[in-house]
Amino acid sequence: MTPFENVPVGRFHRRLVISAGSGQFSDGFSIGIIAIALSLAKEPLGLSGWWMGALGASTLFGLFFGSLIAGSITDRYGRRPMFNWGMLLFTIIAVMQYLSPSAQVLFAARFLLGVILACDYVACKAMVTEYSPSRNRGVNLSILALSWTSGYLCSFIAGYVVRSGGPEAWRLALLASAAPSFIAFLLRCRIPESPLWLAHKGRMEEARGVVSKYIGPGISLPAVDQFHVVVSQSAARLFKPPLLKNLVVGCVFYASQVIPLFALGTYLPIVMANLGLGDGYTGALVYNILFWLGALIGPFIIDRMPRRKLLVGGFVVMATLLAILIGWRAAPALVTVSLFAAFAFVLSVAGILQFVYPPELFPTELRARGLGATLAFSRFGTASSTFVLPAVVEGYGVSAALGFCMVVMIFAAVVCYAWAPETLRKPLE
Repeated sequence: MTPFENVPVGRFHRRLVISAGSGQFSDGFSIGIIAIALSLAKEPLGLSGWWMGALGASTLFGLFFGSLIAGSITDRYGRRPMFNWGMLLFTIIAVMQYLSPSAQVLFAARFLLGVILACDYVACKAMVTEYSPSRNRGVNLSILALSWTSGYLCSFIAGYVVRSGGPEAWRLALLASAAPSFIAFLLRCRIPESPLWLAHKGRMEEARGVVSKYIGPGISLPAVDQFHVVVSQSAARLFKPPLLKNLVVGCVFYASQVIPLFALGTYLPIVMANLGLGDGYTGALVYNILFWLGALIGPFIIDRMPRRKLLVGGFVVMATLLAILIGWRAAPALVTVSLFAAFAFVLSVAGILQFVYPPELFPTELRARGLGATLAFSRFGTASSTFVLPAVVEGYGVSAALGFCMVVMIFAAVVCYAWAPETLRKPLE
């Protein structure tokens, strides 16, 4: 019989990746659109600097709190419930944003959206990881990263188009995220449960039935006779050797990549304007295009380069680019935009690891909880930094914000160089 992890990529694998990618596109779109929506809603809603920060960070706070429960729910009840139904809840909340009569209601809607996104991140990554043949796992997960980045870019383009639509333009920008999320729900609603999760729960016949029906006959579950029934695995194992070191690496690298992504990206037009680049929209659009191009090459390099090399090298290059931006404040506008674009490109290439690396750091019975823990830590850092960034820029200048991001990059490079394990082509536990 052909081992499950060595099967050729078939129609079902492609369907799974497309359905998962459609959800990640929706996630990226909904998070990215707030950058334009905030700049458009500032006057109609009379937003103060405090409310700008609160709304910018609201989804990230929701992601943090959602991450605290997403892992346990997904490990206990399976990957399928949230993977299949999360996008429908997402669509409903997206419509709530359009109907928001005040900043307070909009904050609540964005917070709830973040909770749903947290559950989807965990379920989506676990599902694709556990269905993918080992030689295609990196490529499949990197396609999710490309999908997320494509959604993020498209949100900025959509916002760029509607920004001249009057005082209600911000509502239309936020409502636009309902369309891709509903399409994702339709694509996902018939995807079955992960056979690897079923096997670890002792539900062998169900697992074999899923494999036979959706993957093909004559395919065995990986090491099926060695599986043990997992009734309850304590999350405390994550905080003990040998998993503790993996957990620290996952938390540090993930947070360090997404802090500049969200803290700078959420207020990108404002940051660009503070650097003397006009209204900031054109420079921000260039930034996002390069960010997308970086994700585009991800699937071509992810399994050709050791995980550690991409991880540590990415942080070193990004820290260097930020140092140049901080030190050369009088640089011509073209140079400044080019440096930001180069930073976005490297951040996006290295950011492929956010989808590929964390699922490989944890065993199956604790994978969702490990993903939830790394996601919670990263979103707490990004929510906090996104919340305070407008005040930092206003009080200390944009160089202070860039300097903070540079220190984060250097710290992450040191931690990952010391502790990050190599997981390229290693079988899942």
